[in-house]
Amino acid sequence: MTERTLPSLLPTDGQPAPCRILVVEDSPLNQMLVTAILAQAGHRADTAGNGLEAVMAAQAGGYDLILMDLSMPEMDGLTATRLLRDLPGPAGRVPVVAMTADTDEADRVRCQHAGMNDHVAKPVDRLLLLETVEKWLRASEWRASASPDMSSGFGLCASAAPAAAGEVLDREVLAQLAQDLDAELLTDVLRQFVEETRERVARIAGETDRTVLTREAHTLKSTAGTFGASTLCSAARALEMACRASPAEREEAGKADGNGSADTVERLRGEIPRLAGDAIAAYRAAGYPV
Repeated sequence: MTERTLPSLLPTDGQPAPCRILVVEDSPLNQMLVTAILAQAGHRADTAGNGLEAVMAAQAGGYDLILMDLSMPEMDGLTATRLLRDLPGPAGRVPVVAMTADTDEADRVRCQHAGMNDHVAKPVDRLLLLETVEKWLRASEWRASASPDMSSGFGLCASAAPAAAGEVLDREVLAQLAQDLDAELLTDVLRQFVEETRERVARIAGETDRTVLTREAHTLKSTAGTFGASTLCSAARALEMACRASPAEREEAGKADGNGSADTVERLRGEIPRLAGDAIAAYRAAGYPV
């Protein structure tokens, strides 16, 4: 793998000093990973578990940047950003960067219209995240402006390269994690991922409410992608899409994959526990003590 050079975010001539960043994310695992990346770059990171907590924290002031998930309980990231933009003074002008597994054009536009400044894809790419953070921390002219150009930061979203078909784990993702994190931290976050995944898969297996399933599948898609569980990530993505689809669309999807009129959601709910078990076994076979 080609070695990548990270941007320096520590205080040097012409560069911003370490700053205070709010990470808004409902997954404790993603909170742990993102705050670790930011801490290694010299920044102080606080966390909020949903959009409502984020608005309350931002009202108190003091943040230089907010990293905002989109799909969260209590209040989603788009609603939270709209409320943030209504806050008076500097608190209403803090740059907000979306962190989301939803990366198509419609999602980009929704983020932009809500008042977000930029968009980084999940699974989180450490280099891209730090480059985006540095860009907005450098934008002192933006922070001083009363009417910022909300579209200036948006571009094509990066996404992880897919693993080869049939691979349970994406070895490139795991190799990059090993490069980005020290061995002890990597072991800790992998164990946390396995624990969180077991709990989430159990909820998916026992849940019938499509709204709850959509949220659980969305988060599983993100975390599984972050830690290279490629087949589990693909199944979670398919479950999320199936839950969002109309009954007629789910019927057509069932016909397309050879299941006739079988409910695609139910089929995927049955497959995901097995795929999670396969991923955990593959981590162990690869030498990770999970």
